[in-house]
Amino acid sequence: MCVVALAALGCSDGEDEQKGTQDPCNLPAPKLTTPALSTPRWAFEPWISKDISDAEDTRAFVKGFRDRSIPVGAVVLDSPWETYYNTFVPNPDRYPGFDALVSELHADDIRVVLWITPLVNATSFDFEPGGDSYVGPSPNLEEGEGCGFFVNEAERFSWWKGTGAAIDFFDDKARAWWHRQQDPLYELGIDGWKLDFGEQYITAKPIVTDDGDKALQEYSEKYYEDFFAYGRKQRGDEFVTMVRPYDRSYNFSGRFYARPEHAPVGWVGDNRRDYVGLADALDHIFRSAKAGYSTLGSDIGGYLDKDDENLLGAEIPFDTQVFARWTAVSALMPFMQLHGRANITPWTVPDHADETVDLYRYWATLHHELVPFLYSLSEQALAGAPVPLQPIGEEASWADDYRYVLGDAFLVAPLLDPSSKRDVALPSGARYLDWWKLEGPWLDGGQTLSGVSFPEREKLPVYVREGAIVPMNVGSDTTGIGNASHAGSMTLLAFPGSAATSFTLHDTDGKATTIELSSGKLVLSRRLAPVVMRVRLDAAPGSVNADGAPLKAQPDRASLDAEGSGYFYDASAKALFIRLPAGPSSSVTF
Repeated sequence: MCVVALAALGCSDGEDEQKGTQDPCNLPAPKLTTPALSTPRWAFEPWISKDISDAEDTRAFVKGFRDRSIPVGAVVLDSPWETYYNTFVPNPDRYPGFDALVSELHADDIRVVLWITPLVNATSFDFEPGGDSYVGPSPNLEEGEGCGFFVNEAERFSWWKGTGAAIDFFDDKARAWWHRQQDPLYELGIDGWKLDFGEQYITAKPIVTDDGDKALQEYSEKYYEDFFAYGRKQRGDEFVTMVRPYDRSYNFSGRFYARPEHAPVGWVGDNRRDYVGLADALDHIFRSAKAGYSTLGSDIGGYLDKDDENLLGAEIPFDTQVFARWTAVSALMPFMQLHGRANITPWTVPDHADETVDLYRYWATLHHELVPFLYSLSEQALAGAPVPLQPIGEEASWADDYRYVLGDAFLVAPLLDPSSKRDVALPSGARYLDWWKLEGPWLDGGQTLSGVSFPEREKLPVYVREGAIVPMNVGSDTTGIGNASHAGSMTLLAFPGSAATSFTLHDTDGKATTIELSSGKLVLSRRLAPVVMRVRLDAAPGSVNADGAPLKAQPDRASLDAEGSGYFYDASAKALFIRLPAGPSSSVTF
């Protein structure tokens, strides 16, 4: 029943006969079914984001990457983008023609993700330079309060964007009211929400809801679940929510925020922009991976210019070396995003700008090329395989190390201090190749490489495991894996060893391709597109056959690329290149 306090708002027990609109306190609230977790392919592309932006700045931001041949798959519009916190209404002064901007980005194959929290403000402010000013409460606060749609009788809670009341996600009618405000954005085609952790500032104990008293953890999980479920209902399986997995910051105790099954993308944020912050981000990512979160990453370079445990302390200077090391680590994780309070871009860093652009281009391009590999690992994890990123060792051994493996292919050893040196222990049970010297000798597992040094900012200790199978999407010579002739083909890196290995590729048509590798043999269950294989071999093969028929030996790579089929052995790279057209299953021997 409509409360008396809403009479001035035109509230009634049913349809408003004069306006022909529904009573906001009694909107239909169909039962939502939370969908099974999945992360769409596009979410594995590189993301970019700014703290304070607007429509023209967003266009210039994207153009800056495009002009420098740096791939971009998604743009996050962080706060402030709304008229108030939180109305779901784009600010017409900051983002005029919002629908046109979304359409324009989509036409450029870039997805749009919007920042939001679960609070509706009585007072709002932006501390950051360049933010907005707000007069009075958010326009939807009075209606929501009158309908009883906030926890603890609309108690006000202070958070970093003002003071506000928290939506009652345990009240079906409150959720319906909240959803109705989101609907115009779904109709515009937004692709996701960045769900920030405003609920952490709900200090009431207990949190009083329509379904009784709840703990903060229960409220938190309901908040993330609701946005995930309703977004998928409105936009389908391509919609994502970007959520906090494990986080400990701002003197709050560490905890997991969203449940793993409600976390298409898990991002650990608010890390300080130095090596302490990088280690902090790795710690949070490792804890999250151990808990079963699949698609993980952090803000490249660190978000904060202060210590999150002492925001009144000295400013932490921006360091291009830290930024370079963090960029490399982020590219070798499932989720890669540039975001920070300083709104740094690779071409506006205070020093080493050209070098930073080059290294960022390399790593963002590599991340883009790895999308088939990363997406397939994610799909395999949904079917019960381990999550893509696996920490080495247990929590007690992580500090000052933070080695991890990505799938069964890569060993990554982050550089965690200005020395650019570290020891790298190679896990036992397999041999490894230095990523930067794929023609180099195999390194036995079970040994420790002492004093590994990478003074070059563009590099990081990365090793490829014997038996690795890495499907890639290569379309340029940026990373040295291939060249422009690879565009439209699947590029397949293979590192055969004595033991047979396999990989399940989840392809663009939604079906799976099985790839099997053993000494002297590669078997593909199908070839949806042409295939370019790069196989690590110590010596040239006597012949190469596909399904029993000999392939033509080409005199060089250029001839192979031009011909589109056959093989070429590059002795200097110790690499056998094989090209096959699209077709049915194939068995290649060499």
